[in-house]
Amino acid sequence: MDEWQSFTEQMERQTEIPGQLTFVPEDCITATAGLEQPSLQSNEMTLSDPHLISILLCILLHRFEGRLPESWLYDIVVVLGKISYFLYADACGFLLDNHLVISENTAQAGEQYILTPKGIASATNLRQYVPKLFRDRLMLTALRYVSRQKALKELKVDYEPDADGCFLCMRCMDRGQEMMSLRVHAPNRDAAILLCERILRNPARFFGKIIDLALQNEEEEYDLSDN
Repeated sequence: MDEWQSFTEQMERQTEIPGQLTFVPEDCITATAGLEQPSLQSNEMTLSDPHLISILLCILLHRFEGRLPESWLYDIVVVLGKISYFLYADACGFLLDNHLVISENTAQAGEQYILTPKGIASATNLRQYVPKLFRDRLMLTALRYVSRQKALKELKVDYEPDADGCFLCMRCMDRGQEMMSLRVHAPNRDAAILLCERILRNPARFFGKIIDLALQNEEEEYDLSDN
């Protein structure tokens, strides 16, 4: 019996996870709504069990078609998610050793982590063992990060300083061909970076609105009544 199967059976037998919050299945929340529950501030709650982090990694990979570049996963979980590198490394090693995830090197994306059928089953069947707060918080981080990375593949961003500030230069690319360019002057580089980050939140919507305005733009009406 491998380590993951042993862990899965242990999780199914118990309702309290050592060192974690008591596990209450989401389906049972309504049945216990009348009971007084201890309140914890979100900044007091930490995820420190490598097994639960392993489940969380499976959930993340499953959301993104079962694969992500390892560097993206590291940024999401460690850099932005503030989970310890050592816990992350233990969880990744656990997933690889138990064949829930396989590693594949590609010329374009480098090392990628790919979820196996066993990992998909874990993401589906064990997701509720990770408190929803952590699932939601890390998933939102992942969605924003992946969206930004995809946008940067289609945008070329440069900053050009001048005597009066800094220009933000953005070029929209499609299969290596430039489709649109934007050059905006900002009072300084920090302001240009802030403007770029705002555009990167939803670049398709931003540039789409520019096209829509151009297509709907009408000639100014002139008053000829006193001609």
